[in-house]
Amino acid sequence: MFSQDQIQAYLDRIGFVGEPSVSKETLDELVFCHQKSVPFETYDIHATGKAPALDEASLYDKIVVRCRGGYCFELNKTFELLLVAIGFDARPVLSRAVRGREGRMPINHRGLLVTLDGIDYSLDVGFGGPMPAGALALIDGQEQNIRGELYTPRNIDGMWWAIDRITRCSLDFFDDNVPERKQTELEVCLAKVEDIDFGPLSTAFSQPGTLFHDFIVCNRRLENGHYALKDYVLTIRDNGQKTVVEFANDEELNAALLEYFGMRV
Repeated sequence: MFSQDQIQAYLDRIGFVGEPSVSKETLDELVFCHQKSVPFETYDIHATGKAPALDEASLYDKIVVRCRGGYCFELNKTFELLLVAIGFDARPVLSRAVRGREGRMPINHRGLLVTLDGIDYSLDVGFGGPMPAGALALIDGQEQNIRGELYTPRNIDGMWWAIDRITRCSLDFFDDNVPERKQTELEVCLAKVEDIDFGPLSTAFSQPGTLFHDFIVCNRRLENGHYALKDYVLTIRDNGQKTVVEFANDEELNAALLEYFGMRV
């Protein structure tokens, strides 16, 4: 478990101000701060072709000490360790990243569940896309407005839950030319699992032919938007405005990674 010094360093890393408490207010603020400060990113997987180390010391060093990011198997695990150290009842869950695709997706994501005052909350700082900027109460059919974004949990079969969102996204891409609609972004299973269950999944999704191996993918939430990068193309959405920037070479790309994602590579 993280020491008090490590907890404080982590809170400083994500820009959380004040004394954290085991409360819904703290949980929401921690999620939002994390999404704004720590990027979803796959740079090392793409550069080295290897799955990242998932032990606690390596994750803390990468995310807190070296101010890098990671993908779900890194970010949601490290955030879970922080929440447990603060005193939250947090555990990992098997998930399916759907993003509106037809048919059933394979289990491909490490999610996070917090039980607080008898309510289960789904939260995510490692999705690299459209996840709530706070904790989502798993209450069947209850639409929830989280910082201006509308999400609705939907129970599928007792154990599995779908998280639906009002969006213009088409698969992984925002499309200004399509109408807003409700689509399933994520499915979450409440069955208890162990940390070791995610190692093989991380290895599988770091192999050649996968998105995270074949491309540099980065995403970071803004106060009212996000930065999203795929290889040499950066999309900026801020206060309703969209800007697309293309980089000509690695030097420009590395400068952008530092400027927009805080990543020194």
